[in-house]
Formats: sequence, C-alpha cells, structure tokens
Amino acid sequence: MQYLQNKEKHYVGIKETILYGIANGGQVMGYNLVRGQLTFYFVSVFGIPSEAVTAMIFFMGLWDAFNDPLMGSIVDRTRTRYGKLRPYLIFVPIPLAIVTVLLFGGADFLSGVESVGLKIAYMYIVYFLWEFFYTIGDIPFWGLSAAISPLPSDRSAAITSARLISSILGGIVNSMIPIFIDLSTRGIIPWNMKEVFLFMGFLAGVLGTVLMSFSGLFTKERVVQSSHEPSIFACFKYLFKNKPLLLIVASNILATVEGISGTFSQYFYILSLGMASLTLIAGIPGTVTGFFSYLFIPALEKRFSSKKIVVGCSLLNTALAVLVFLIGSRFYTKPLVIVPLLAIQGIFTSAIGSIKMVVPTKMIGDTVDYMEWKTGERNEGMSFSLLTFISKLTGSLSTALATAIMPLVHLDKIDINKIHIDSSATVLVDNEVKFWLWALMTAIPPLLGLISLIPYAFYHLEGKKLEQIREEMRIHREMRTKSAAAAAGGQQDGGMKDGE
Repeated sequence: MQYLQNKEKHYVGIKETILYGIANGGQVMGYNLVRGQLTFYFVSVFGIPSEAVTAMIFFMGLWDAFNDPLMGSIVDRTRTRYGKLRPYLIFVPIPLAIVTVLLFGGADFLSGVESVGLKIAYMYIVYFLWEFFYTIGDIPFWGLSAAISPLPSDRSAAITSARLISSILGGIVNSMIPIFIDLSTRGIIPWNMKEVFLFMGFLAGVLGTVLMSFSGLFTKERVVQSSHEPSIFACFKYLFKNKPLLLIVASNILATVEGISGTFSQYFYILSLGMASLTLIAGIPGTVTGFFSYLFIPALEKRFSSKKIVVGCSLLNTALAVLVFLIGSRFYTKPLVIVPLLAIQGIFTSAIGSIKMVVPTKMIGDTVDYMEWKTGERNEGMSFSLLTFISKLTGSLSTALATAIMPLVHLDKIDINKIHIDSSATVLVDNEVKFWLWALMTAIPPLLGLISLIPYAFYHLEGKKLEQIREEMRIHREMRTKSAAAAAGGQQDGGMKDGE
C-alpha cells in the first residue's frame, strides 16, 4: 500500500509542467528556424556557394561531437545554490538572442558586399557562435527533464509538455516564412527575401529566448545530484559504459538521412507547386492530429515497450511515405492532387512524429536511472548532452547531406531573390528537377532511414529488467531519505542536550 501511495505522489505541478513546455517552445523557435531554413537561407538568399555551406555544416557537426559531451561534463561539475542546471538556463537566452539576429540578418547587413570570401567568413563565425550558445542552453534544459522529479510519470509529463507545446510555439516562425515568401515573390509587400529573413531572425531571437528563460526561472531540480565531480575523461568513459544510451545514439545517427526531406520541402512547394504557403494548408490536418497524438502515448506505453513503439512507428512511417510517392509520382506538379495527398499523409506522420519525439527522450531518462542503479551516480548533464548531440549532429549532417545533393538536382543555380511567380503560379524549372524534389521529400529519406532500426535489436533496457531497476531505485531513495531524516533528528537532539 505504501508503494502505491508513493507511485501516486507527484512532485511537479501542472503550472511548472506547462511553463517547462513553454520554455522549450521558445527555445525551439530558433532551432527550427536554423534547421529548417539554413540551406535555403545561406545558398538561395545569402548567395553563398553550396560547397562552402556543406563544409561548414559538416565540420560544425563534427565539432558538436566534442562540444556537447564537454558541456555535459561541465554541467555535471557545476555546484550552485540554484542547482547545476538552472543557472545556465537563466544566463544563456540573452547572447543566444543576439546571435540569432546576427545569423539571419547577415544577408541584409552585407547586401552591398560583393566578396564571397567575406560572406563565408561571416557565416562561419556567426554560425559557430549560435551553435556554442545553443549548446550551453540545450544540455541543461533536457538534463532538467530527468532532475525535475524522481518519478517517471512526472518526467514523462514534463517531456510531453515540452514536445507538445514546442510543436505549437516552435513552429510559429517557420509557419510564417512561406506566407512572407509568397508575399515577397508576388510583390505584395515591399520586403525582399533578405529583409524577410532578418525579420524572422529577430522574431525567433527575441520572443523565443524570452520564453526559453522560463525553464530557469520557474522550475526546480528535485533529484539529488551526485556529490562526486567527474573529470572530463571519466565522462567520456561513462558514455561507453552506458550501453543502452549508446544504442539510442547510434540509432539516431543512422537516421540522419531521414532529415534531408525538410530541406527539399520548401523548394518543392515554391518550384513545383508555385506557392510556398501551400505547405501550411497541407500541414493543417497533421498539426491537429499531432496535438491529440500525445494523449495516446500513455495507452501505448501500457501495451508496448518503448522499443517496440519506436520500431513500429518507423516501419509505419516508411510504408506510408512509399505509398504517397507512388500515388503522386504522376501528379507531382498538380496542387489539387498533391496538397490533399500530403495533408492525408500528414495526419499519420505528425502523430507518429509526436510519439517518436517523446518516447526516445523518456528512454534516455531510463538510461540515467540505469547508470545510477549500476554505479550509484546520476549524470543528467552527460546523458542529455547526448540528446542534444543527437539532435544537433543528425540535424547538421542531414542538412549538410541535403546541401551536397543540391548540385545534383541543379538547385544551387537558382537565385530565389530573382524569382517572381506569375498569376498562373508557374516557375520555369525542368520537370526532372521537380520529380527528384518529389522523391527527396517523400520516399527516399524514410527508406534509407530503416537502417536506424539495427541498434534496437540489441537494446534490452525494457520489460521486467527496467521494472526491477526502478523498484530497487525506489527502495534505495526511501532508505536514503530516512537516513537523512534520522541524521537530522540526531543533530537536533544533540543540540538540545548541549543547551540544557
């Protein structure tokens, strides 16, 4: 009975859970803008050669391989009266806001500059700074999802809130961009494409980082942090001890190819369908179902293990993408056919994507418990540095891969700043280019991404083994709490005797 009562006790209230989610929504504003528009902005708006952009994104991705674990070790060594995570979340929004504006304002700031070398140098410096400050904030943010409560249900609620609200707030800026692109290419607003992206960078940089600061101001760290301060070498060694975590990392790295579809989507709507904002119409049904799909996660987790949920979602998503490609392979320039088709696909893929955002994140929280059970120490900073490492490395590599593919489909020769769409919504681009855009945004990425399921064949942190670990950790924490209470009581009695 006592165990049931402990299971029902919640440490995190609704308000704190929602504010944690809002903070992630603000943080994701800038992240989505960078990941969704980086290639389009640098190559087609800024006018930087695709080879230089590919090299930058690739080498920055490799830098993240060292940067994220290094930052994770720094977080785990941090000791303040406010915790080891929250101080970073209070400080980082200000410089991150400034760098976001500089990043997307560069094309306008250097509009009169002809030197390609100067543009490339600007791009490298500002993008490096953006990655640096984003890392400083992102690792503590996701580490907080494990430290916010010792209760798995509290963590799941916090993660679900973060993913759900970020899907609403985080998509605001990217949803506005297609509308402003159409307004600009049709001459309805006086802004050119460079000014459009300057405005979007300012919006994401200021509004997004203000909301992001909520995670440092209105949350608490409740799980006792380790008293041992690990060395950087020990933290790297820790990565290889945590086999379940490494398998999750390996799977996500192999899934890099799935991310290339996002880069080609905007080009497809502009060049093949003649209207960027059609992406919003096609995305409406998916947006709605994406919100409701979070409600089904607890039911799925009762029937299936996290591993089975992830594998099943991947297989279903691939089958659906291939079917859509085959149906649309004869109509990929017909908006009246393609938009409804993509809208129907979005109903399912959005639901699948929402589930795949929450479940693997919770699995990383399980690996934190696993290592505490195995070694007696918790390393949220190191474990969740791997989460940001996954998302940033795979995002960088997939964007680099997509940018490298651009010359193969002749997209690097298209200057978006000079495109003006006529009344019939047509753009003079070869049908071969349009066909490859269709394939690259539908069937090719998920088919190649099936390789990411291989590591899950070796993932065994589930079922009875995971339940046993959680039960032993519950008992251990209760004993530790009782010992601390007994020690405090003993000190109080000693004090009374001394005063008598």
